Amino acid sequence: MVDADIDMGSELVRILDEARFPVTGAAWIFFPDVEEWRLVIRTPKAEKNLQQALLEMAVALDDRGDLRKRLDLSRVKLVPPQDKMLAAMGSIIKVDGISTIRFSRNLINGVLIDDALVYRLAA
Repeated sequence: MVDADIDMGSELVRILDEARFPVTGAAWIFFPDVEEWRLVIRTPKAEKNLQQALLEMAVALDDRGDLRKRLDLSRVKLVPPQDKMLAAMGSIIKVDGISTIRFSRNLINGVLIDDALVYRLAA
């Protein structure tokens, strides 16, 4: 993960906030099995209709600048409120608004968090 990724992550959360797209959790998380960082966005919309949620996110990006051209959307993962990884991190920290908190090498409730950069983990 490079500084541009960090900036694009916070920009995406801001864009989704402006579009009134509900984001209760957002973090870059490193997945060691595929050796890749993914921007994980927790939203109730992913539980109701994932395809519709992805479309709404893409429209919000198209309406607000050029982030969609800079951010590879295959690295963005929308997850429902029950997502184990974000729930595990959220049991330890709460982050409202948009922040950047590094979270590395933790085992929480049986969930291994190799590395993460948290923007938001609302209650």
